[in-house]
Amino acid sequence: MENTTIEFNEVDYIVPTETFKIEFSYLSKQGFPFVKEFLLKALYISPLSKFELSSFFGFNLRELAAAIEEPISKGEIAYSDEGKLFLTPLAKGYFSSLDDKPMVETPQTKSASVSFELAGFNKVKNQHQNWHSGLRLKVNHEIQSLSEQHARAMFTEHFQQLVQNDELGGFKTHDNSLPSLYSVDKVTSKKTIAHRIKRRFEIDLDNQVKPLDLRQEYVNDEAVAQEILNETDNFRLSNNLNSITSAWDAFEDMSISRFVHDASIDFRGLLAEMVAGSYDKPYELLLGPLYSRQPLSVIENHLKQLKPLKKAQKAKELSWYGANTRYWGMSDGFNTAKVTLINYSNKGKSKNYDFKLYLPCDEHPNIESHAGRAWKHKLGNLEFCEGVRNGLFDGCVEVLVLEGEFAAVSYHLAMPDISPVHIPLGFFTTDKKLIANIVSVVNEFLSDSVSHDKPNLIGKLQTK
Repeated sequence: MENTTIEFNEVDYIVPTETFKIEFSYLSKQGFPFVKEFLLKALYISPLSKFELSSFFGFNLRELAAAIEEPISKGEIAYSDEGKLFLTPLAKGYFSSLDDKPMVETPQTKSASVSFELAGFNKVKNQHQNWHSGLRLKVNHEIQSLSEQHARAMFTEHFQQLVQNDELGGFKTHDNSLPSLYSVDKVTSKKTIAHRIKRRFEIDLDNQVKPLDLRQEYVNDEAVAQEILNETDNFRLSNNLNSITSAWDAFEDMSISRFVHDASIDFRGLLAEMVAGSYDKPYELLLGPLYSRQPLSVIENHLKQLKPLKKAQKAKELSWYGANTRYWGMSDGFNTAKVTLINYSNKGKSKNYDFKLYLPCDEHPNIESHAGRAWKHKLGNLEFCEGVRNGLFDGCVEVLVLEGEFAAVSYHLAMPDISPVHIPLGFFTTDKKLIANIVSVVNEFLSDSVSHDKPNLIGKLQTK
């Protein structure tokens, strides 16, 4: 258990990536026509006179002259002082052993579509991934402006590895031997795409966050890792335990507060309770944002058990209140969770619930349009979404609730001495009393306002 690490958050980073069309030539060993092959083989064994060669092949002198004309002109065979024909060093280089066929390396032309991310210029897959639900990394503008030159250099340096990884398509080679690069003829930048890097934050039982390690994924890992650290570790969080404590009091919650101290979290105790189960408690502990694997698995198990509404019944709302942190929703796992919740809203032709996602919005004079554009940039599709001012408990708390059925709460703890990103811990419950209390708290928030002309519920966000 001492080597145990716990995944507590996930953030995706998006690196601008350029796709290039690279036209190149490679050297491939090729055989010779039948007569020339055996002519070279015979002379490889020993120099021979024209008479001996004529007898060996059954040629007359005119036929022999035609057979030796081309290899003599190419400097592959020559006459010795004794008048015998012998192989020059050039032709001897066609052989690797007595039993081998003579082979010559000849240039072959080919083109390939190759993508390099613009932080460390690592070769990545050509797959276009969306630009949303992730933090976009900055790239060196000088490198970007000279990208075709960098692509040429990286392609040349790593050609053999690209071939071995079968990233350049098939090659015409003898006995499936590896080709060698002859020349890079033309490099053309075609388009810019998004490359997604997933960082799963893990912590051990002594509150030590596992360092970022990209050595297994990228040849030039240092440049990529540095950009990720710049985008994460350099943004110092402010401790938010006061806001979290207010949430614990409002929810009358004892699930997580027992494990959180001013400068540490009792992960040993938390993990022990999660392993043992919460059979004697009205909740189940959750680790991570509500869209991460463990919480979503718990939520989905209960969504599967929902009974479809009868025609006369009015659908209740499954309400998801996002956390107002820099990292909430910045993962492809968020999109997966959103699609899951939407898919479970209907069961065949019957209705389970109406889905609504409440997105926290920072204060701004034109908050509807400003927040709409910001969330459109972050998430893409804003269907089923409405805006709320700041979010629950200063945006530190994430809630998913279906009145009368279940509720899930995640407290996004900002503890900068432990982690560069928030540590979301929470609970899931089907206890009617706890659910009712959570519904009461969020309804009060929605009906409240910052001031007389600033209601917490903003409503539909404008994206134009």
